Amino acid sequence: MTVGGSRACVMLLNGRRHMDRTTAALTANMAALAELLADAAKVAAEAAEAMAGGNRNLAVGTLLQIEQTVPDARAIMEATLALHRVARPR
Repeated sequence: MTVGGSRACVMLLNGRRHMDRTTAALTANMAALAELLADAAKVAAEAAEAMAGGNRNLAVGTLLQIEQTVPDARAIMEATLALHRVARPR
């Protein structure tokens, strides 16, 4: 861990860990992405179960709940990667 300068990501302040803004934003984005995808995986599993039970309409209807999830997840991922790229020391 580097303290000071542009490479400092995590440092101790008053005996507590402190993240810089970029690291905090990246951490929050990754947590949001993980939660979004975990929720989507549960819905997709429900859809697969409905399909396995022969209920195609229910399966497809269930997937509609997460129709916007893929574009949202992609947007979060792209924002995270962009932030990482622009924040890197050059």
